[in-house]
Amino acid sequence: MKTRQIDVPLPDHGHAMPSVPTPLTREMLQTLEHALSRTLALLRRSLSVDAVDPGLIEYASWLPERRQ
Repeated sequence: MKTRQIDVPLPDHGHAMPSVPTPLTREMLQTLEHALSRTLALLRRSLSVDAVDPGLIEYASWLPERRQ
């Protein structure tokens, strides 16, 4: 499968370069959007664990999207 890189500028932080399969269809783009959203949400949670109240961490672990 061929891939292509998408250059995503990050102001003051360089660029991100995700690789996506080609040809990029509407369905694949929608799948990519959902996957990126889930991945970034998990990353955001993992970065904020130290700054969050332990009770909130426990509560967040009960949420259904954490089990994916």
